[in-house]
Amino acid sequence: MVKKTTSVSLDLNKNGAVNNEELTVAKEIRLEEKEDAQRHMAWVAMGSMVVFTALVFLPVFPDARIKALADLFGLFYIGQAGVVGAYMGMTAYISKKR
Repeated sequence: MVKKTTSVSLDLNKNGAVNNEELTVAKEIRLEEKEDAQRHMAWVAMGSMVVFTALVFLPVFPDARIKALADLFGLFYIGQAGVVGAYMGMTAYISKKR
């Protein structure tokens, strides 16, 4: 479900007009929501790598199946580490920029 932002929701002081300060506040709120979503994605990626590693070392999966899927497992780790690394890199870049 997509939230539709209208000028009514941007009018914080309820005077019927949206000024520059209210637009600035709305942009900051959107940036904070975006940063929260990115942080959540990074945590889920990191958690999935930890859970996946724990599952692989349990005696539930036969060795033959793990060996057959080894290339796919490597791609999974690279993809998840890419998400985490991109989040950390952009967070560091943005904190220096501010």
